Amino acid sequence: MRMRKILIVHETRILRTLLKTYLISELNDVVIIEAPSASEALEKFKEQKFEVIICGMQFKQADGIALFKELKKEEMNKETPFIIVTSTGSKENIRHLKENDIQHYLISPFTPIELREKINTVCDPRQWRTHDRISMPDAKAVIHINNDSVDADVINMSLEGILCDITCTKSYNDLLNSTHITVIFPSQFDNMQIKILWCKLLRVNVFRWNEVYFPKCTPEHMRVVWQIIKISDEDKEKFEEICKKIQKEHKSIDEIKKH
Repeated sequence: MRMRKILIVHETRILRTLLKTYLISELNDVVIIEAPSASEALEKFKEQKFEVIICGMQFKQADGIALFKELKKEEMNKETPFIIVTSTGSKENIRHLKENDIQHYLISPFTPIELREKINTVCDPRQWRTHDRISMPDAKAVIHINNDSVDADVINMSLEGILCDITCTKSYNDLLNSTHITVIFPSQFDNMQIKILWCKLLRVNVFRWNEVYFPKCTPEHMRVVWQIIKISDEDKEKFEEICKKIQKEHKSIDEIKKH
């Protein structure tokens, strides 16, 4: 699953927490980054790419419109959807925003559903390219758990996340705490390995339970999604090269089918 990285820029901690709570309750594919000041937001604009930026209207040293204009100067995020949170829904205020090229806004107070709809409007994951998440036939994963490990089949993977199919009898709690994964690609990719240095478990779907100790059943066959937090630049390049090869193979197969 590709994750949508959202930056919340607001000086009021309560408002940042409210936005974060709304987002997490309504969307299961978001990573939230917070910036309590305009200056900190500018630094983050330069450091990482965001899918959406949610920004307050007023700051001590600037305002949301000024921050938006600064954002447009940053190559990495100049096309990132920018949502202003404002308490004034007057025609004059809305016109002022649009005159400054700000097309997306939320009028406070708003509901979690309104926030969700706004996020999905400006950044619809269904419109992302299909190869952002690549199927990985015969790729294997080693889930590192303390001093032990669990083997898994890789269903698909992107630079943002990995979906694995797991059959094991290890402790379910240990699996939840796993933060490191090694991905081993099949022979056509020279058994190349990629180390996910830091990941976070997002979702578990259990297909079969071990009932030996009924009624205390434990998961035996499951599919697990991890969000990838950190991967080395070298391994990132390896993965991108593998993706290109897989896409090329798929294109060749499609051309054969046409003929």
